[in-house]
Amino acid sequence: MNWFNIATIKTAISMTIALLVCFSVEIAWANSQAPKDTPSSNMLIHIEKSTADTVEKWEVTYTLTTPAKTLAFVRNPDTSRTTRWLAQDSDIEIVFDDAKHQEVVRSKSGKSFSAVSFALTPTYKHLGKDYAPFSPFSDGGNAFHSGRLFACANTCTEEDNKWQLTLNIPSDEHIVLNGKVTKNSVSWTDNNNGRVVYVGKQEPIITNDVVALIDPGLPESIKVSLEEDIPNMMAFFSHSLNPLKGEKPMLLASYANIDDHSRQGGTLPNQIFMHWNRQDLNEQADNSSFVNQTLWFFAHEVAHLYQPGNTEGVSENKEQSWLHEGNADYFAAIAMNFLYEDANSYVESRITRAFESCTEGLAQTTLAQAYKNGHFNLYYSCGMIMHRAIDSVVQQKTLGEESLFTVWKRLQKAVNSGMPPGTATFLTLLEPYNAPELIKAINNATSDDALKAIQGIETLYQFPE
Repeated sequence: MNWFNIATIKTAISMTIALLVCFSVEIAWANSQAPKDTPSSNMLIHIEKSTADTVEKWEVTYTLTTPAKTLAFVRNPDTSRTTRWLAQDSDIEIVFDDAKHQEVVRSKSGKSFSAVSFALTPTYKHLGKDYAPFSPFSDGGNAFHSGRLFACANTCTEEDNKWQLTLNIPSDEHIVLNGKVTKNSVSWTDNNNGRVVYVGKQEPIITNDVVALIDPGLPESIKVSLEEDIPNMMAFFSHSLNPLKGEKPMLLASYANIDDHSRQGGTLPNQIFMHWNRQDLNEQADNSSFVNQTLWFFAHEVAHLYQPGNTEGVSENKEQSWLHEGNADYFAAIAMNFLYEDANSYVESRITRAFESCTEGLAQTTLAQAYKNGHFNLYYSCGMIMHRAIDSVVQQKTLGEESLFTVWKRLQKAVNSGMPPGTATFLTLLEPYNAPELIKAINNATSDDALKAIQGIETLYQFPE
């Protein structure tokens, strides 16, 4: 498909890559701490990393301005804090509240408390549709997700969206926070989904456009791919959508060579991070299927980086996750087809498998209920088919002058100007293309009627390329 002028974008990409790949290993030591706002939360979160006899210890302490009976955590994808967090006071425990579906801190004796401390387990833990608490690097460094630590006294309200954090580390290591490198200690105000913070000895690769921490233990082919393919993809999306604004984006890629076969990637504002937890990465690195899967993995996460701000700026709620997850998957397909000629057959096979997976899944649950029924993968597969159809129709209606990128840029502009995120706003942007059959099929695909949903996806899959 003719998405855009090929010569123009290749020129733009080559110019951008020239900047991105001129890596430097100089560390820009930051003399100032991150900006501080007044937090709405009535507590201070203090994280301490210490090392004794080569054994690292991570500890978090919550200090409250007013004593409380319980602490409630903001993010509760599972019950793993109950086993991974060790209370430093025998009277304190973490339990899972079944009624509220969240983990809470409480005193066994029922007393109120003003401060509680926990020793953390600084290893990778897969959390369903959430970010891993820790992502260890093979050289001893570690990255942690600050949002995992967010908590409130007694209960959290909508007003509780800022937390004051302080981090202390050993003198022979450094912190990379918001692209800045700091020694010893740093304090910052955090909000929303939090961010990933690096602690360790590895020197970040700093360019005019990105701050990268790439695990030295990764196979050479993957390190080269991270240093070359990620910049290629960033240049592609920067040209096709809108360039990133504000601070330099951070890229964190970590690797734990352990007996496992998992990986996880994610994005937060101005951050891309990925972690491999497997012992056969060296063997897999030269396998063509694994290489294509890895490139898709990269492209999907980079696409998220160029979506408007974060997923909350796209989808109104989880049941609309087809918007950002499906879009990122189809943008990954477009990027791979454009950047890697030999990946075309792989991309086609991914699209075919997505259609098959989507129709099979919709026979068991609707998109509206998929996240509740353990079928979150449908937002990727069904969403990709939906965005593929939208791209096809928009190009057909405009004789190739516009594409899905055009629609997405308008979505960014609409949300930034105050329009509500979600399906309703997105569908209004399709109305000027005079494609009622497309909108009807999307409405069917997202309906609560299983038969209608499957028919909608089948119709969308059949739209001409």
